[in-house]
Amino acid sequence: MIYKSYSSLSRDISNNVHRLNYQKFDLIVGIPRSGMVPSYMVSLLLNVHCIDLPAFIRNEKLCKGITRDIESNIVKAHEAKKILLIDDSVLSGKSMRDAIEKIPSTFKGEILTAAVYSSDKEHESVDIILTKVEPPRVFEWNIYHHPVVNNSCFDIDGVLCYDPSEEQNDDGEKYIDFLINAKPRFIPTQKVDFLVTNRLERYRVQTEAWLAKHGVKFNQLVMLGLTNKKERLAQTDYYAHKANFYKSSDCSLFVESDINQAIEIANRSNKFVFCVDENMMVMPGGLKRFKNKKYFLSKVRYKLSKITVLRRIYDILKKH
Repeated sequence: MIYKSYSSLSRDISNNVHRLNYQKFDLIVGIPRSGMVPSYMVSLLLNVHCIDLPAFIRNEKLCKGITRDIESNIVKAHEAKKILLIDDSVLSGKSMRDAIEKIPSTFKGEILTAAVYSSDKEHESVDIILTKVEPPRVFEWNIYHHPVVNNSCFDIDGVLCYDPSEEQNDDGEKYIDFLINAKPRFIPTQKVDFLVTNRLERYRVQTEAWLAKHGVKFNQLVMLGLTNKKERLAQTDYYAHKANFYKSSDCSLFVESDINQAIEIANRSNKFVFCVDENMMVMPGGLKRFKNKKYFLSKVRYKLSKITVLRRIYDILKKH
């Protein structure tokens, strides 16, 4: 499963902007909502006006900040001679076709279409594809609202809500209060297949009440069948509960907050795990659990930065 973050979106656009900068666009039009972030990224790199599709359809007045001049004398959207209509990705092409159909016949300029990501290098509904990304794929901006959620396992603490503090985690009244009033973190809008948590079974009532309160839809809540916190901490295999369930399920993704647990679950299940805290997709067999988290992450980020630099050098050399 390929995961694209906002950082990789920016990099992919930057690496391919040379395919756009000679086209002489004087307006970038983003398709709400997913197309708006790439449209602003492209417009800033090309230093041209940007507007969302509904505002373009209404022929609204174009706006810009005071810190950067734009070499264009157009005032309203329909004065543009050439526009780029852009979305984050294309699959069937229906969204792009629908967007084009909404553009009024009163606009007489040229329209080109683009998508940052597609499963093929070319698409019949889009003029320009910036990057080929084969499915299955999820993006940082849609992972909690993507249909993959329907076939996923989600942890609760650290994912749906923030983790309890040491003081709250007393297995007593303070912990009960935490369960009832935990602060939401990421609430998926799709129905989760399984919620798999190391919370104890004895706290099912409070957990289900919180989930209902915050509109979390799910098929099954899988909790830990131990008596108390002392037994939970004394487990000889802390990772077995989540990893074994995920492995035996038909789910294709596990969403976990802790990087160590994410690595162990991925390796044991031989499936993908998305780590919320590190905003990364953990591949099975790709990493090993570690003791010094800060050191490990610094090494990972250093290696990723080297890969990014090498990729940029390669892209530059490829152009010449």
